[in-house]
Amino acid sequence: MALQGNLEDFELTDVFQLIQLGQKDGGLRIQSEDDVGIVYFKEGIVIHAKTNSIQGEAAIDTILSWRKGRFVFNPNEETLQRTVDLPIQQVILEAARRIDEMTKIQKLIPSFDVVVNIIEVPEAGVEKIHLKPEEWKILSFVDGSRIIKDIASKARVSEFETVRILYGLISSGLVKIVQKTKTLKPVKKMEEKKNDEKEGGGLFGLFKKK
Repeated sequence: MALQGNLEDFELTDVFQLIQLGQKDGGLRIQSEDDVGIVYFKEGIVIHAKTNSIQGEAAIDTILSWRKGRFVFNPNEETLQRTVDLPIQQVILEAARRIDEMTKIQKLIPSFDVVVNIIEVPEAGVEKIHLKPEEWKILSFVDGSRIIKDIASKARVSEFETVRILYGLISSGLVKIVQKTKTLKPVKKMEEKKNDEKEGGGLFGLFKKK
């Protein structure tokens, strides 16, 4: 059975992840109201993308912004062109960065009392992800015990902006939800508190700064 559907029913980023998990080769053809886009995969990795007028990463950005249309994945569709060199996680992160609809974010993050943590063993390709300074700032306070409200307070960033950034980090597989209700945080030693204030309590070395 072919992988196909309607953009109003399925998120393209979810379709991308399915293709990645299956390590598929082929072309994902997307027909919007007034344009056609194709994203080519090799062993589940995006290698080329184009619309009627643009190609490469700009084409991916355009395609992921479409909200109406249909898509179909053809495993027999190939290309010799190479205009994209991005892990799926980066593609998804870029798409999530553009999300500003709270209703969509709430489907993944139900409240500001959610506890999040960094994924210790991320999927292959995560080391190629480029994070923006504000994403690094939020990530540095993610320790598996703080709720989103506390992370926002520590980072001195609004709760909405914090949850929007975390939406992107969760969607791209860098961070996970570990507790959906507020829990008491363990008391930390004075030395650990000083390290938190100095380093933000985050895990460094996995991702590239941008």
